[in-house]
Amino acid sequence: MILGLCGIPRVKSTEYALREALRMLEESGSKMVPCGVRGNRIRFGIHCDSCQNWEGCLQWDDVQELYPLLDLVEIVMIAVIIYNGGVSHKFKTILDRDIAIFEENPAVLLGRPAFLTVGGDMSGGQKLAIQQIITFSTLNGANALSVEAFGANLRAPF
Repeated sequence: MILGLCGIPRVKSTEYALREALRMLEESGSKMVPCGVRGNRIRFGIHCDSCQNWEGCLQWDDVQELYPLLDLVEIVMIAVIIYNGGVSHKFKTILDRDIAIFEENPAVLLGRPAFLTVGGDMSGGQKLAIQQIITFSTLNGANALSVEAFGANLRAPF
């Protein structure tokens, strides 16, 4: 199963590109699970340490739905755009809050590829956003693979 994680709060070309990639992979026989931050209630972590004591996460919001998906997927495909020199705050919050799933199962992403695509401009923080995702992937054992061979100047014409 492939998880398509869209880290943008609006419907634009980045979400379109992710959905098209998932559609093409689904046509080849893979099972897709789209997931995103748009319309979801996502709270910041409060550093309460309840996840480290595995009492579960005290923040009951839509991030809880992501935890069981991470146990099931073989590949995580990430699509984000740049906000203020990095990934969107909701997407970064998901990365930060995933400590709860890693406390329960530290190897949940071990050896699984995480493909990523980042919209934006190289001078607008694209490298910093890629660094945030690759660091998260590396710290949690996933293999980060970037598909931005030509930079962000080849935008979709819509």
